[in-house]
Amino acid sequence: MRHKLLFVGDIVLETEPVLSPALRRIFDEQTIRCCNLEAPLRGKGYPIAKTGPVLNQRNDAVHLLQTLGFSLFAMANNHIYDYGEEGLNHTLAALAKDSTIGVGNQAQAYGLLIKTIDGVRYGFVAYGENGYGALEGEKEVGYAWINHPRVRADIADYKTQVDLLIVQVHAGVEMIDVPIPEWRNRYRELIDSGADVVIGHHPHMVQGMEYHHNKPIFYSLGNFYFDGIADTKSWNTGAMLELEVENGQLAGCHLHIVEKTGNDLHLHTPAASQQLLDRLSQRLTPEADYLAYVDQIAVDQWHKYHAKYYAKAFNGFPDYSLRALLKHLKRLVFHRKTDYNLLWHNLKIESNLWIVQRAMQRLLGKK
Repeated sequence: MRHKLLFVGDIVLETEPVLSPALRRIFDEQTIRCCNLEAPLRGKGYPIAKTGPVLNQRNDAVHLLQTLGFSLFAMANNHIYDYGEEGLNHTLAALAKDSTIGVGNQAQAYGLLIKTIDGVRYGFVAYGENGYGALEGEKEVGYAWINHPRVRADIADYKTQVDLLIVQVHAGVEMIDVPIPEWRNRYRELIDSGADVVIGHHPHMVQGMEYHHNKPIFYSLGNFYFDGIADTKSWNTGAMLELEVENGQLAGCHLHIVEKTGNDLHLHTPAASQQLLDRLSQRLTPEADYLAYVDQIAVDQWHKYHAKYYAKAFNGFPDYSLRALLKHLKRLVFHRKTDYNLLWHNLKIESNLWIVQRAMQRLLGKK
């Protein structure tokens, strides 16, 4: 018995997606279609206090996605709690209970969803890196945290219940084309614990893939259809993963590059897709070149972003440009308090902490 399962990355809808005929044909061949629902539906809840954008999406987004054929929604991500518990529950109410993974109360968020098709048991779980809605002990409702102490044992147990265990993770440094070593190690640990496939999203860019113990890890599918925030080519380019399963065993996997232009989604040619994917995967080897590349990204990001994040939290400033001095004076006059939300954002979200630690090691000559 042969099945096809389709996975795409991040989705936030303000407009209505239109699939090209070639893309529609691929969709129609799939047994299951899954996306990362990146934000709650509009209509309920209030914006939470957090650092960074607070997102929601059109209230009929779920209906539009179901019309396209999506039947499974990964929801463990850093924006799904942006309108609090009320906004999250409003979104869950629009979805069938057997169509969501990674959110809800503790049991729901960390639980295993099993779908049995022609006698084959498929298992699905979803996690996100730490964030304002992560269930790390402070909330009753939110999303599953990838570094919770229970995850390793859960995955080992879940693998005993299914033929194929597919783990999705919403994590990584945003807007870079490689995973950092800390996430590569964590995703390999998921394979070691029992996952058959690991699928990543969140960086908003496509990243490469590799095999660990002959099991595939896809580091980031990028955005599938993400309105707002940015309108660059990289933001509007994503990977669509097609898994082929035969008699309960993974028989093949195909990555298709998809590009959003306005509200139209279309496929890159197979040759262009393969060229991009080969280039991204080749960035992961050899090890020395990969590490040097990541270290340089870390230093660049420190100077471009994180130095300002740390300085701003304490009403300081990282440089002496006229613009920085004027903004600093404005903060001194109108906002003297320490920004604890920004400090939490810097120190508790793994990607932010790890990329800064890596930058400090490089700048201090420790590597």
